Amino acid sequence: MLKIKAHDGPSRLGQWNNKDTPTLIDYKAMETIKNIPTPFKIQEEIAEEYVEQTIQLAENQDKNKVAVIQGAQYPQLRIKCAQELEKLGYTTLAFANTDELQRNPESLLDIIIQTRENINPNTTLYFPFATTQITPILAYIGIDIFDTSRAIYEAKYNNLMTSTNIYPGKEYQLTDNLEQENIKQIEFTIKEIRENMKNKTLRNLTEQKAATNPELMTLHRLLDKNYQNYLLKYTQLY
Repeated sequence: MLKIKAHDGPSRLGQWNNKDTPTLIDYKAMETIKNIPTPFKIQEEIAEEYVEQTIQLAENQDKNKVAVIQGAQYPQLRIKCAQELEKLGYTTLAFANTDELQRNPESLLDIIIQTRENINPNTTLYFPFATTQITPILAYIGIDIFDTSRAIYEAKYNNLMTSTNIYPGKEYQLTDNLEQENIKQIEFTIKEIRENMKNKTLRNLTEQKAATNPELMTLHRLLDKNYQNYLLKYTQLY
């Protein structure tokens, strides 16, 4: 369970398992419970059935592990799954289909924010496989845990991650150890996020990132257009 120390907008500075949040973890160290993997684009009736099966599977598993929020592209199913997992005693929840969510900005915002608003504020939210570019805005809207999976994946395919781009290693000879450098980049990104949160400047950082990336700019505009009340709820007025 997350102990919240401070907010910067909807983002949360806190502690989870003796780690400061937002935090970066080794994805191999995160133990998730058994669940029913669900495609992102699927009929709602099938997705609902898979949610029910995921909840049933979760009943007799270790509550200290990470439970997975299934529900495909449907925010109402994600909310239902998260709420039922909370009732069973899980306090750390991971989003499924994060690769697809990063390619669908409106769905990403709807699913994360609506889930965040409908669960216990001390429940910790985990977003696997995030790129360095999108990590600041994910933290801004309420994600607490990130992992190294994307850094390792990009290195495997000879790509270098930076805070603003992903470079094909064959064309850009920028480092001799892609995996090590990718992990360093995302570690720095998490530290940068935390320091901006402490200084109440995380919104400035997310706007800077958006100015360098059309996809992030779209995400930012949709956030401001569709979730102004959510942002204002946590934003200090001067």
